[in-house]
Amino acid sequence: METIENLVIGAGISGLLCASELSRAGREVVVLDKGRGLGGRMATRRMAGARIDHGAQFFTVRDARFQKYVDEWLDAGIIREWFSHSAEDSSSEGHPRYCGVTGMTDVAKYLAADLKVHRSERVVALARDIDLWVAKTDSGKVFTAKHLVMTAPLPQSLLLLDSTGLDYAADQLSELRSVTYEKGLAALVLLDGPSGLDEPGGLKVDEGPLTWIADNSMKGISPDVSALTLHANAEFAETHWDSPDGVRGQLMIDAARNYIRSNVLEFSCHRWGFTLPVNPLQQSFFSNHHLKLMLAGDAFGGPRIEGSALSGLAAAARLL
Repeated sequence: METIENLVIGAGISGLLCASELSRAGREVVVLDKGRGLGGRMATRRMAGARIDHGAQFFTVRDARFQKYVDEWLDAGIIREWFSHSAEDSSSEGHPRYCGVTGMTDVAKYLAADLKVHRSERVVALARDIDLWVAKTDSGKVFTAKHLVMTAPLPQSLLLLDSTGLDYAADQLSELRSVTYEKGLAALVLLDGPSGLDEPGGLKVDEGPLTWIADNSMKGISPDVSALTLHANAEFAETHWDSPDGVRGQLMIDAARNYIRSNVLEFSCHRWGFTLPVNPLQQSFFSNHHLKLMLAGDAFGGPRIEGSALSGLAAAARLL
């Protein structure tokens, strides 16, 4: 069985940037992800001719390490600025909000193009074989690696590591276990005409269960079909986690009525089991040098896309 130098679990922004840094430095790296798509919460879905960002809506940049990649994506035509000013901005100059030209998943697709990424490969078991990591997936495949980087939501990573019976975190384990996440719920809504939202088509709200309304057509990713994304707050997502779409989706649409000018044609809902870390850790990543194990992602970098990205970059820097 071939042994990989570096195995990364999770093809969100953290895992992909970690893998990109390793690959660009000439290191062998393979990425596994349980999903059919790429990007984690940087997700875009097709629905009846529409393209809808149903996870993270945009990202900002404040750190030079991340800016280097963002500049590359801008030059490559992968991303563009959606808007730069918001009522929530602490600075009068605002911060550019970037999005993918055809959807938030564009960044992940661009990064993955130069990497060995296996999609629809859910890791169901981890084990140590002398000084190597062995990862088994639900398709029956086995991957053996010297170094393991886990960037999935932290509770999922810890669950896999717990099954190994290893003392992988010693006195830091309780701190790792303390990180909790909010659940998220998005309604993807098709309209028979323009939404009526003001420019730029993204609105932070506190209307009943809603926190965010976005017009994907005004955003520029769904030019042919008028489509909205509605995000619910964590309390609503928890309460209606198992409710039928006809119930939870309709409640979200009803809460958005004052903002929508056109009629709803159809809608569906998407559940996010781990949307935002409530209490992310202060460190950039976790490392067990003896086991050649690293944990990275939003549990360390924080809920913003840039935080997850920086965690992945920091993990790669340590490995290099």
